[in-house]
Amino acid sequence: MFSNTSIASMFICCLLCIIIPIGAMIIYKKKNKNVRISSFFIGGAVFILFALVLEQIMHYFMLPAVSGSTVAYVFYGAFAAGIFEETGRLAAFKTVMKKQNDPKEAVMYGLGHGGTEAILLAGLSMLSSAVTAVMTNQMGVEAIVSLSSGGNAETAELVRSQLETLAAVGTGTMLLSVLERIIAMAFHTAMSVMVFESARVKGKGFLFPVCIVFHAVLDIPAALYQRQVIPLYAVYPIIIVITAAAVYFAARSYKRTKAVSEETA
Repeated sequence: MFSNTSIASMFICCLLCIIIPIGAMIIYKKKNKNVRISSFFIGGAVFILFALVLEQIMHYFMLPAVSGSTVAYVFYGAFAAGIFEETGRLAAFKTVMKKQNDPKEAVMYGLGHGGTEAILLAGLSMLSSAVTAVMTNQMGVEAIVSLSSGGNAETAELVRSQLETLAAVGTGTMLLSVLERIIAMAFHTAMSVMVFESARVKGKGFLFPVCIVFHAVLDIPAALYQRQVIPLYAVYPIIIVITAAAVYFAARSYKRTKAVSEETA
């Protein structure tokens, strides 16, 4: 059911989603000797707590209420991600990283946040898909369906449909998922720098809500795609433009925070 090319692509994409974040962390650390590696892991831990635990608890209660309306679904989904993840950043900078004033730490934090997301959501997902593909080829579709469904006809039909959908995913689409993770890492790093300034520079507190809105705007295209309002090919140009804007403003934020940090050192 799955071609060797398809399975190989899954494994390659899995490796890329793991290697790229770790490689980015190593390279950044080598170029900035004084930056703490702990900032990377704090970013990852905060992502897990706020996005994969707390936000999912909220989804459990809210998604059934908004799923009937595309407008409500898109609005809620976009702002929930923005509120939880940006609040997580601010909380980290105000607590466990409160003594760190160099914006380089915010960059490392952002790499950890976005990198952990890439590893857990894309890398492990691709690995799971690759293992499923290999097992399906070895055991056969019906054996996998029977094993996964436990004899339940409705579940069996769902599993069969999921296998067909997975088999239809092309190499190009898989590679796009890697590109998406790279874009997301850049965006999370940019937001981390801006929230860092809001936490460190007097009079810049307004950047925190700005980042929430920025984050929500980035997530709107993906939410519209999930609701089949726009096609997948329309999502990427939009998020690239939004991320480019975020990086531009973050670069200016970095310079301002760096200047303040040097003045108070």
